[in-house]
Amino acid sequence: MKIKAFLFFILSSFSFFCGAQNLKAFLYTATFNSPSNKPYIETYLSFDANSIKLKFSERNGYFGELDILIEVIKESTIVYSDHYKLKSPFFVDSVSNNQLFIDQQRIALKNGEYDLKLTITDLHETKNKLTHSEKINVDFKENKLALSDIELVENYTKTEVKNKLSKSGYDLIPYVSNFYPPLVEKLNLYFEIYNSDKHFSLEKRYLLNTYIETYETKVALFDYTISKRMFAKALQSNFYTFPIEKLPTGNYNLVCEIKDVKNNSVIKKKLLFQRSGLKHNKSLNDISSIDIDGTFVEKITNGDSLLLFIDYLYPIATNHEITFADNQKRYNNLLLIQKYILNFWKGRNLHNPEQEWENYKSVVIKVNKEFRNAKIPGYKTDRGRVFLQYGVPNSRHKVENSSANVPYEIWHYYKLRNKTNCKFVFVNEHLGIQDYKLTYSNVDGEVSNAEWRDKIKQDQNPTFGDDFNNNYINPR
Repeated sequence: MKIKAFLFFILSSFSFFCGAQNLKAFLYTATFNSPSNKPYIETYLSFDANSIKLKFSERNGYFGELDILIEVIKESTIVYSDHYKLKSPFFVDSVSNNQLFIDQQRIALKNGEYDLKLTITDLHETKNKLTHSEKINVDFKENKLALSDIELVENYTKTEVKNKLSKSGYDLIPYVSNFYPPLVEKLNLYFEIYNSDKHFSLEKRYLLNTYIETYETKVALFDYTISKRMFAKALQSNFYTFPIEKLPTGNYNLVCEIKDVKNNSVIKKKLLFQRSGLKHNKSLNDISSIDIDGTFVEKITNGDSLLLFIDYLYPIATNHEITFADNQKRYNNLLLIQKYILNFWKGRNLHNPEQEWENYKSVVIKVNKEFRNAKIPGYKTDRGRVFLQYGVPNSRHKVENSSANVPYEIWHYYKLRNKTNCKFVFVNEHLGIQDYKLTYSNVDGEVSNAEWRDKIKQDQNPTFGDDFNNNYINPR
């Protein structure tokens, strides 16, 4: 599949309201096969209503008209041509119509390489015109395993009357762009698999992996992976949805991959797309281009130290950063780990990332000393994680030597994020090893065990309720 955006700028002395607009259209193409081995391509065109000149109709309002010429050429011979007019929807105004309208065509073609030529003219302003050409390759051999191109889908409905949008019992409205803005929270895709029954004639089954990977590093994001065991068939239709509301800004590949029963990759298709995430989501996808020369991470060359320092970041990392770090550890690419650490701290302190790292590392050292138990280092304990994530508590109440209770601690913060009077209860049920577990907190996203009082035998300690409710102001 190829996705193109055309921008044709026209110099005009007319005003914005009455002059020719800059015709803007988006095109992508996808190749498919039919059960009778008759391949075809689909063209998906999307037009910006604000870029065409609208004409007024007293009956319906404002509308635009486009003249479209599609030609498919093979070795200087036109093998397909279609010349038609496309009418836009009707609008109540001649400007500020922030809407895209689409056109889809299906063209039957034999296997081979072609040139696709497209000419679009605004019929109400003939100077507003654009042309485009691109290479098309159709390659579906009979009885050979193949994947169609990936079709991005905006929405879909069950087919009532079969039409050119119909596939596998649904009408698929194409998403004619490879750019996903912040308000788009789902990515829908459709693709087809051909002749898997011929290729996997003995096994009769295979593994289908559909996932999102970073464009620069080609590392799969495990939070965006769908794996499915498939039974081999002549034709299989696949429709998947990825929730992308938390996917940060960056460049990605959408990947469809078939593996055999031994987990060997057999065939793969990729489609590049771009995501513009929410402002607080930082992109990790340009890490491969980061220059570490002369930075503090250049001096950290020991592999074990790099892996340990990545571990140190978990208490303060976002979910996406944790996923990315896990991927780097899995592939053990030390240079990428150095770049990841540098990028992490540049995101916290652009002008002095080294100082930010040194400050944090000094806190980790203190946490490791104070909260370490016989099993794990301090930064991996519940108390260590909370200390690193939220900082020093405003008050910390400890009960260690009590005949009525197991050891416990209650930490209090005046304010965290947008919440006040925040509390954390840690209970040590295993005496002697300092194994304090977070049992209760009133902070969103943290453990909230409704039976936390039973953990410390609250019924035998009548003063505990006062300690918790009064923020330890009164002495025991």
